Amino acid sequence: MIGALLCASWLFFYHYLRRHQELAEKDVPKGYFPAERTRALTGVAFYSAAGLLGYLITPSVALAIFLILPIFYGLTSEGLYELPAFGHRYGR
Repeated sequence: MIGALLCASWLFFYHYLRRHQELAEKDVPKGYFPAERTRALTGVAFYSAAGLLGYLITPSVALAIFLILPIFYGLTSEGLYELPAFGHRYGR
């Protein structure tokens, strides 16, 4: 649950910055904040699912999800809007 709460804090952080873009740098791409909120929401969902499935089924399921999530965040560290599959949706 700690991972889900950490991701939730990022979700609120990006939501706030989207509404107050004067706090961000001027050259932030249009789709940056929605894409980062999607990444944070993914973390909330998967960390919560890992905790629940690890408790109900087996801790091995949770461990697998806990190992996959850092890979996901590493691959998308430049943001989802930079990936070819998402670039066209977020203004790039």
